[in-house]
Amino acid sequence: MHFLALDRPVLIWPWLAALALAGQAASAQAQVFKIECEVQGRIPSLDDTRIAPAKVTVELQTIGKHLYFNVVGPRYYQMQVSSLVTEAYLGTNLSSSTRIGARRKHRASDKESEIVIERSPVELIAHHDIDYKGKSVRLDYAGKCKVGS
Repeated sequence: MHFLALDRPVLIWPWLAALALAGQAASAQAQVFKIECEVQGRIPSLDDTRIAPAKVTVELQTIGKHLYFNVVGPRYYQMQVSSLVTEAYLGTNLSSSTRIGARRKHRASDKESEIVIERSPVELIAHHDIDYKGKSVRLDYAGKCKVGS
């Protein structure tokens, strides 16, 4: 089993492959994989302002050759990213043999969101442009994860 990274196959990791096979047998709909992470955020442009650490759930779904991520958690950590290209957004698949990820850029505002999940150790690395205290800033966050279903 593999993910398609736009024009090239990217091997799926064994733990994700097991979840995918179980999901294919159980449902004809696209399976949602969940990964629990403990993250710490910071805003480099505001003197490295720290955002309170939090637990987030990353929901990952593949439909065709596209990746869809939904980060569920406290306000500033929430985001949706996909590799899909639309009139409003430019999506990019960032997957390789060691990670899975996507970037989404809003064409009109240039605001960007990116999420990457490293394979070993399983770690979330993300950023997205947010409005924080009246300013548009980039929030970077990262943390260790564990695979759940």
